[in-house]
Amino acid sequence: MSADAPHLRLADEIKVWPLLRATIALLPFVVLALATGNDLWMKASLLAIGTVIGEDRLALRPLGVLAHGLAIIAGTYLLLLAERVPVFFVVACMLLAAGVILLVSRGKELRALGNWTFVPVLILANELQGGRSIDALLREVPASLPYLLVALVPALVSAHIRSRGKPAARWSNLDDFGERAPFGEDLAAMLASVGIAAVMVVLWHMDRAQWVIWGAASIVTGSVDTARTKLANRAFGVIVGVPIGIVLGRFVVPHSDIAVTLATLAAFLTLVAFQRYVVGYFFRCVFVALAIMLANQSAADAFERLTHVLAGGVIGIVCVFGAHAVARRLSRR
Repeated sequence: MSADAPHLRLADEIKVWPLLRATIALLPFVVLALATGNDLWMKASLLAIGTVIGEDRLALRPLGVLAHGLAIIAGTYLLLLAERVPVFFVVACMLLAAGVILLVSRGKELRALGNWTFVPVLILANELQGGRSIDALLREVPASLPYLLVALVPALVSAHIRSRGKPAARWSNLDDFGERAPFGEDLAAMLASVGIAAVMVVLWHMDRAQWVIWGAASIVTGSVDTARTKLANRAFGVIVGVPIGIVLGRFVVPHSDIAVTLATLAAFLTLVAFQRYVVGYFFRCVFVALAIMLANQSAADAFERLTHVLAGGVIGIVCVFGAHAVARRLSRR
């Protein structure tokens, strides 16, 4: 019995059907990336997994998936354009983050839709960065758009299959998006944390800005207690996971384009594969660090995952404490 216990725990931890669905959705992009040598397919696969998650969590209809996907694409190009003017970049990040909280105010189930709009926008804008000139941006947009549109296909197909026989004029098959909650404190904390993180990214010219900005935004979870827990989970995952990924990439896993692609695929699959956030985030940090090491053998680049996430988390928790402290003081008055 004791010998089987670890296997039972592992089996209980893995979400088999979401993992299987995500694997089926992402495999065509992996095959195309390996067959063509074009890394745009793997970049587009992030949009694929984001829309699949949104479709699954909110039972979106095809029209809802299309709207979600187009919002991500539009947000990505907006952020790419905003990067040319630092003030616009900071404001754009804050507005996108505010959208997450405003969605949650309409129902807590909509948090997934907000998160999986903001996160892909941040990452894709960083990954598709074509330079600092308008000319570079104008070259990047038409080059990447077909790949991003193709990335909507898996979620559209899934939504079509799951929505057959349902009323045609609905965005989602759900009748209720959950409890509506006051959002003033969370909105203040989100705007402050993302604004500070974006300013820091701009002033220090930090690469992989999405790790800092989302590291700050992800801590704003609705209460001080849940924010503390989220920060602790993310800190554990990144502090333990990144060094393991570096060791694996330096000494264990052979270097090849296939290995980089598979490590990236594994990182994406951790978004849906595990019951507990702390487990999924730990493995995500392992595979992200592993992919970086396999790609360029730079431990310094891999360690940026650790420093950026922790920096964002500290900003986020300070802003959460600050927003709730101000709200308590105002309520007493």
